[in-house]
Amino acid sequence: MSNSQVKKIVIVGGGRAGWLTAAYALYNLPNTQITLIESPNIPIVGVGEATILGFDHYLTDCGIPTELWTKECDATIKLGTYFPNWRDDGKNIWQPFYFPIEKAQTGNWHDVIDLCRDANVPFEDYEKWTAWYDISVKDKKIAGNTTACGSEAHVGYHLDAVKLANFLSEYLNKKYPRLKHIKAHIDKPVIKDGNIEHVVLENDEIVTGDFFVDCTGFKRLLSNALGNSKWVDRSHMLFTNAAVASQISYETEDEPQVPYVTAQACDHGWIWKTPVKDRIGSGLCYNSDITTKQEAEDYFVQHWGEHRLRTGKFNHVPFKPEYNANNWRGNCFSVGLASGFIEPLESTGLALLVIGSSALHYMKKGYYEQADVDRFNEDMSNVYEDSMGFVALHYFSNPRQSKFWRHVEENFKETKKMEDLCTNYARNFTPTVDEQFFPRNTEIFQDINWKLWLNTVGIKTATANLGEAESLDLLNRMKEENKKASYPGLTNRQWSNR
Repeated sequence: MSNSQVKKIVIVGGGRAGWLTAAYALYNLPNTQITLIESPNIPIVGVGEATILGFDHYLTDCGIPTELWTKECDATIKLGTYFPNWRDDGKNIWQPFYFPIEKAQTGNWHDVIDLCRDANVPFEDYEKWTAWYDISVKDKKIAGNTTACGSEAHVGYHLDAVKLANFLSEYLNKKYPRLKHIKAHIDKPVIKDGNIEHVVLENDEIVTGDFFVDCTGFKRLLSNALGNSKWVDRSHMLFTNAAVASQISYETEDEPQVPYVTAQACDHGWIWKTPVKDRIGSGLCYNSDITTKQEAEDYFVQHWGEHRLRTGKFNHVPFKPEYNANNWRGNCFSVGLASGFIEPLESTGLALLVIGSSALHYMKKGYYEQADVDRFNEDMSNVYEDSMGFVALHYFSNPRQSKFWRHVEENFKETKKMEDLCTNYARNFTPTVDEQFFPRNTEIFQDINWKLWLNTVGIKTATANLGEAESLDLLNRMKEENKKASYPGLTNRQWSNR
């Protein structure tokens, strides 16, 4: 392949993956014809409804104002993830998006993890020192130093994924007359010489294109037809493979919409709680080899109480922690669930989707070449491996004693890359950089996220070995400055009803 001209891109599949990909293509490839084929009446998988940093920047890069899409999909602000009693030791883990840092006399910047270690602060007390704990976890408000309040610190969002897809469909169809939106069932793709020649619809219509994007979810319709996939299975360190989800009602009209996702460990795995404007999205992640669908559903209902179930309907989703290391083959790559899946913990789904779909930037020059294919596959493999290792760290050495957690302890086998990364943090001090972090094309989580969880599971990370007095002084200064910047803040209800 010297280079392959791209004048027409065909996106196969709707939902979040299809419509976010279309949004990027339409805005960033103005000279390219875009076709989206969407099967009617196909339910959208809503496993998680939370973003991490950078999602609003992606939509801005698609020409869609934050003020508009957040209102249309019932968004609320997310400032981090809260893990109450995750390890069954009575200690809670608070992981904010923003970690304040302070400069020591040496000139180096130090974060709260390093300083707590050098100040000999018990690790269980660390959450009290970090950013946004008082304002967000204790007072359940959005911090005043965030973009949601007109300041600088960036935020994530909780949102209704189905409403997001519906909004994008309507918005893009109105804005872009060159978008060809076909609602039809897909019969099959036709492959010739390792490329997709065209797609045949159920009514025998043929849709041709120069490049195709597989957004067909777990069906992986185009990817499977192409063959030559290289699926990498990480079931040896990620042990949930199914979820049961439902919509949960707020108890009262003034029940706080907390500005964080709650990840609550339980006997069968863990339960997520994501507060959007008019409900809570929640589900139980479990291992289907240990817990049956009915057991999971019963436990989930018992946890919330039947009176909290908003619709009485459940979404059962089986999945496998895997990714396709040979994602881009021929004239097609996959985005979203079609490219792989980890699990809902740490909200990686939308981040991986964004990184995958934005790879259409390779087409800005009007063609692609083998170097683009190789770079994309390498980058996607790296971001999956990095994310899988980080999520797996949450399960490592957890002392819980239910059947699920004993299974995790007995069968956990880390990858060489994860082992090397953890060893490096334990041996070498990693100074914190003075910048906000956004998802890059090879990793999602920053150094301090790794250091937080390594210390949580008992692996002490290397520090700069500051003196105890100086470290405590820096911690107190950090806490005081953050408190001043965070208050008075506002509630999610005030923000979403703005």
